[in-house]
Amino acid sequence: MSEEQNQDDFQGGISELRNEFKKLKAENKELRASAMNTALSSLGLEADKGIGKAVSKMYDGPVTVDAIKQYASEEFGLGDSEVAAEPQTAEEASVVDNTVAAQQRVQNLQNLGVSNNSQDIMDAFQEVLKQSDGDIRSSIKAKLQMMEGVKRQEQK
Repeated sequence: MSEEQNQDDFQGGISELRNEFKKLKAENKELRASAMNTALSSLGLEADKGIGKAVSKMYDGPVTVDAIKQYASEEFGLGDSEVAAEPQTAEEASVVDNTVAAQQRVQNLQNLGVSNNSQDIMDAFQEVLKQSDGDIRSSIKAKLQMMEGVKRQEQK
């Protein structure tokens, strides 16, 4: 009976060690990701965008700012000027996003201000004359509407 009990203890000890190993491995992975995010942000990179994302997925060395900076410069040709060019804080990124959104709104307003109906007024007038079969009243009415349309366009 003592051999069976020793074997059960041995089997229980192995499963406990495996569970502890899995727990420590997951904790190590979380801490490494956190350290990588901190190091990347100190370099002015974001771990979920662009070069920062590529570095966080591919880099497997020591998680120090200098080591990551050296890796990024070797692998991606990232120099000091590229690092400084990216927004370094959430506030700067927010300003950039607001500027882009404002530019898009201005572009939309400009597109709305330009008439998509590029029909020439004279072409419309000629079409009305053809349909009226030479009726003087219809041609005078069309000419007056055309003059009013030109006047409204000039006022805008």
